[in-house]
Amino acid sequence: MRLFIAIPLSEEVRNCLGMLRDELHDRASSGTFVSSESLHITLEFLGECTPPECDKAISAMQEVSFEPFTISIAHTGAFHRSDGDICWVGVEENKALSRLHDDLARALRAQGFRLERKRFKAHITLSRRVKGALLPSSVGPWRMKVNSFSLMLSERGAHGMVYTPVFSVSSASTQGTIE
Repeated sequence: MRLFIAIPLSEEVRNCLGMLRDELHDRASSGTFVSSESLHITLEFLGECTPPECDKAISAMQEVSFEPFTISIAHTGAFHRSDGDICWVGVEENKALSRLHDDLARALRAQGFRLERKRFKAHITLSRRVKGALLPSSVGPWRMKVNSFSLMLSERGAHGMVYTPVFSVSSASTQGTIE
């Protein structure tokens, strides 16, 4: 099973980003566009995992505690690729978000996961393989309170990737819930 750990977005933020994604879609000559329900902030990508590795990821998540914090989503960008751009919306630098990411990465490494060592840059992917469209340089700002993060199962569906929460940890309790 293909897994990643992410922060779910509020309905209000998903709706705002959905409108921006739709504008991008209307201006693009081609590309694939992320559904509103699938928009999220990836904390760590785990890749293909066995059931025992899934259990280790849950154990690592349960070790991470944090207080709720607010993020601000306020700029756009693209990763340029030869087959088209990956367009995203960025999350402003945030110490609490960085600490959550770092604590989670540390707990996952202690459980034996090999993670990328690149600098964490929080963003929300809107589309992939986009050609012929420009994003506005600034958006929002949209603010959102972060009070949970989830282990997500990633599967290919009839209309693109489908992300299903498997386990969630909230700031109120490090016990988490199985979805």
